[in-house]
Amino acid sequence: MSKHAAEGCPRCGQIFICKVNSILKCDCMQVQLTQREVEYIRNLTEFDYDGSCLCVNCLLDLQAHYRSDYQAPAYHV
Repeated sequence: MSKHAAEGCPRCGQIFICKVNSILKCDCMQVQLTQREVEYIRNLTEFDYDGSCLCVNCLLDLQAHYRSDYQAPAYHV
């Protein structure tokens, strides 16, 4: 039996390898999220995708969405 499972991302349908048994080797660890971004994505996935893992592209897309909609713009002086 394989330790890693090929899954379809519940958000976009892209096939990716979930490494839940080796989380430090999982592709999602490439995405550096703040605590607030993690909470935002966790809330979305819990209700919209039944808590399932998302692919890296969707994580990056949701991170960008959070940053554009919920973070104050940086002002340069």
